[in-house]
Amino acid sequence: MAQPVDMEPKRDRPETGRPLLLKLRDAALLAPAPYREAATTGGNRVAISLVLTTALGFGIATCLGSLLAGSPITAFLVGIILEPLVTLIAWTGGSALAWAIGARMATGGDRPRGFWPVARALAFAQAPNVLGVLVALPTPYRGGVWLIARMWLLLSTSSALREALGLSGTRLFVTLVFSAAAYAALLVGSFRLLAVFGISNVTSLSGGLGW
Repeated sequence: MAQPVDMEPKRDRPETGRPLLLKLRDAALLAPAPYREAATTGGNRVAISLVLTTALGFGIATCLGSLLAGSPITAFLVGIILEPLVTLIAWTGGSALAWAIGARMATGGDRPRGFWPVARALAFAQAPNVLGVLVALPTPYRGGVWLIARMWLLLSTSSALREALGLSGTRLFVTLVFSAAAYAALLVGSFRLLAVFGISNVTSLSGGLGW
């Protein structure tokens, strides 16, 4: 008996057997498959681990800056502990707003629209944060690296929302703007609060742009 022909394009199929690092690479390259797979196949702990790990890009740059300033305790506390934790808070808040808005704007399709499917896809969108380690480069370069990483993060977030919720056009734009605003506000607000206690010089906020 002839086997049924699979008409689904191979490039659109979730590749669940691929190593995590390859999925993260593809997510950074804005390929749709890892975002769609993250939204549909589970893995909440993996998503949280990804956010914490990718945040170490900027965290290591912060750590190196504090070490050069002669503050080893601050280097470890801010760069290795607080930077990932605050990024985790920002990711959670941005994901929550993206879910609250985007899931209600989405129509039709076969995508799950709970909080965690959206959050998992947006966890993979954090891949460009790895580039943050290059903010440790000399002054003429660090600002450019920071801007590239942030613009790249915006593009990956757009890809994640499109694949997780099936959004496009104005609906995607509105969801992207509000979720990105929530992410940025939580990131900046958390570190501004920490600055009251003398913790500053966080590279994920300004990347040496002098803000």
